[in-house]
Amino acid sequence: MLRRTLLLLPVAPMAALVSCRRRSGRDRMPLRVSLSRILTMAPFYVGYEAGYFRDAGFDIQLSKELPGVQSLPLLAAGSLDVGFVGLTPGMVNAVRRGARLRLVAGREISSRSCDIHSRIFVRASDFPQGIPDLRPLRGRRIALSSSSVFGYFCLDQLLARAGMKRSDVVIRPMGANDRLAALRAGGVDAFLSTGSDMNPMLRQLQIAPGPGLSDVLPGFQYSYIAFGARLLDADVRRGAAFLRAYLRGAREYLGGKTPAFVEQYAKDAGLDPKLVRAGCRDSFEADGHMHQNDIKMFLDWLITQNYIPEAARVESVVDTRFLNEMQRTA
Repeated sequence: MLRRTLLLLPVAPMAALVSCRRRSGRDRMPLRVSLSRILTMAPFYVGYEAGYFRDAGFDIQLSKELPGVQSLPLLAAGSLDVGFVGLTPGMVNAVRRGARLRLVAGREISSRSCDIHSRIFVRASDFPQGIPDLRPLRGRRIALSSSSVFGYFCLDQLLARAGMKRSDVVIRPMGANDRLAALRAGGVDAFLSTGSDMNPMLRQLQIAPGPGLSDVLPGFQYSYIAFGARLLDADVRRGAAFLRAYLRGAREYLGGKTPAFVEQYAKDAGLDPKLVRAGCRDSFEADGHMHQNDIKMFLDWLITQNYIPEAARVESVVDTRFLNEMQRTA
């Protein structure tokens, strides 16, 4: 009876059944994935909650509350397999020393419709309409992330657009939570945001926007997916399967699907879930392609700032095999 039932199944469900059997048991790959508990991880959670990674043959082991900059050494050491990261001097120098760590797909860009990330903010009481460029902040105090080299890159771009240099302002390195508190208390005159999670709260904070990276470098790519040695050295189809599952979730998120993670995030942060759900989503890449010109621009800047000792080729920090494989088998 069972044999007859199986023979009557359409071809596609039968193929899916065989595929599920192939991905079960010893063929499944445990994968250690690091991520911070921030709103920009919502595209990953769409795929995670829907079971796309499981269907692709992975048993995902999440290392939560781990910022991207902290996950890079663990990826380089082989303690993690996948990270959601930005390009940093530490990564470039680790690769130069032989670490099996590469950027494999692009994730986020500076978007004019999602313009919270890498944007200057000032007190609304000082500048009710915000500021168009950094000239009104000449001689004033600007708070930057104490741990983000990328923040200094962004500031340099904004200063250059205004015909200014770092010596024209007073830089105050601070932690993420301290920057906003210092602005509101009058301890600084502006701060550079390096996250997007403030988006739902802007109206409540009595702060006004200034220039941002999307104004001077629209579409600049600053966030990536990185693989460690286990995926880099495995069959390329494994890494391609992970990217395919992630990008499926990303496209659904761009299309309006909201994971339960977002609802829980809003609840834990004491935010209006409707306001959080309505936050901009246009900063995410739908196909994962990497903007190699942007990577080169950032690498060249790192050299001028003496963060890395010599010229680094884009090809040394990226691995396009997985995107190529994913596209080949699409």
